[in-house]
Amino acid sequence: MPAVELTARAAAAGNEEETQNLITGRVRKLEAPTPECIGSKSGDLEEQIDRGKLVRLYEQWPSKNIFCCWGLLMTGGSDDCFCPNICVWCFILVPCALYFGLVAPSLVAHGIFLLPGATLAVFCTTTGLLLCTCCTDPGIIPRREVVLATGSAEQLRVALGYDVLGEEGEGTISQKLRKEGFRLCNTCSIIRPPRASHCSDCDNCVMRYDHHCPFVNNCVGQRNYHYFFGFISCALVLALMVLPALALHLLNPRQERAIRNAAKIDQRMSFFFYFLIGVGVLVAFAAFLSLLLWAYHLFLIVTKQTTKEFRRGLANIDEEPTLCAARGPQLFDPWAWIDLKDMSSARRRL
Repeated sequence: MPAVELTARAAAAGNEEETQNLITGRVRKLEAPTPECIGSKSGDLEEQIDRGKLVRLYEQWPSKNIFCCWGLLMTGGSDDCFCPNICVWCFILVPCALYFGLVAPSLVAHGIFLLPGATLAVFCTTTGLLLCTCCTDPGIIPRREVVLATGSAEQLRVALGYDVLGEEGEGTISQKLRKEGFRLCNTCSIIRPPRASHCSDCDNCVMRYDHHCPFVNNCVGQRNYHYFFGFISCALVLALMVLPALALHLLNPRQERAIRNAAKIDQRMSFFFYFLIGVGVLVAFAAFLSLLLWAYHLFLIVTKQTTKEFRRGLANIDEEPTLCAARGPQLFDPWAWIDLKDMSSARRRL
């Protein structure tokens, strides 16, 4: 009996969830399209995954970002930024480790609990905000090939209020949008809104782009600027709590006498003492720079400017706040299934 006739008989029986394949004896589920199927044009989702036709978007991300934790976290992909980022973590973790290893036990032994507890809370907040700044989407506008492969043009039009692919999807921009500050990105082949800009380090267009920060190895934009400003604010407070306490502890007359006596026994102790002084000077200098950075961004927030707008003298066309504006949704789904053929064909059309 022909397979077409068997399929028609099964469908006529009203069994919409699964039909029995009488030829092979296997059961195949008929599934309606779901958001996970975006980018899949035909065929069964599980079958295409098994054949390697479908992959997660974060596995084939076309720009320089690095995804980790199965697409949950993302950061910039510039190799030049790893060293400054490691230095920032060292400037936070090393002084705090000395504080909690030397100063905090002494304070607790004398019945002082509030100051170490407050320092611990500020330390946890600072590291948490640094992680959020480093590992969250700064407001990336997906490239043209990503939009086409995921079939998300309509969702982006609803979220942003315009078509990122241009008029009739041809990549052209109307005079009305051009007058409002919209621009065509030749690299991403999309229309980006005012205050958005292309970052050459991450190779993405970013909403309300401020700058690419090597110390967090990520762009600072619409979706992580408040994390960034919160981080530098908490880092400044943490430095004011940790550094003076460490200095008082290490320069205490009794402590100094003990170190001098130990140095007489072992000359390596004097080298360690001077090493700590050198590290303290570097950390204090970094804290002073963080104070200047905090004051600079406070000025930008008050004047409603981004770093790029201030440095290049660009006007804030829509008078949108820098810090207190809406964070906005993530404009792409890193877990979306895409067809490799769709991605490659979209690239060939660029």
